[in-house]
Amino acid sequence: MSEDFAWFTDQVRREQARLRALIRALGVRAEAVDDLAQEAFLLAFRKLGEFDRQEDFGAWVRGIARRLVANALRKESRRRQILSERLTEFLLQTQPQQLHPLAEGAEQDRLTALDACLHGLPERSRHLLHLRYFEALTPGAIASQLNRSANEIRQTLFRLRKALLECIERRVADGAC
Repeated sequence: MSEDFAWFTDQVRREQARLRALIRALGVRAEAVDDLAQEAFLLAFRKLGEFDRQEDFGAWVRGIARRLVANALRKESRRRQILSERLTEFLLQTQPQQLHPLAEGAEQDRLTALDACLHGLPERSRHLLHLRYFEALTPGAIASQLNRSANEIRQTLFRLRKALLECIERRVADGAC
């Protein structure tokens, strides 16, 4: 067995649970988590020559997995792997360090919390989120439609995602799902 393969195998053993937790936390259906994790590890193995071993392998492979989930979200119409498109889109926009691995079954609590948090927003904010995530308009297109700058729309969306994440975490922690 080559030294590279042995090192990679060791990394897979260390990171597989964490990688699966991230993929599940991003809203991927339980039955698709292992497939996406395996695909992430296969891609990592193929690109192993590009990886600097001084860097964090776990962060690297989780970045690969995030891109795979984003691709699955774009392909949603062809293959139903995503549990909730709006939650996954929101979580993909969230910084990776803000995500916490979810325990089994907790994703439904987060979905319920997201729904409650969305309904608690002012109509104007809900409309903006609707334009971005349900009509899939770019910030530039939204800005044109609302007669605002694209940068202002991006900043507002960033603040809304942050507020929603805090609301979801608060509701889940309080058991108010």
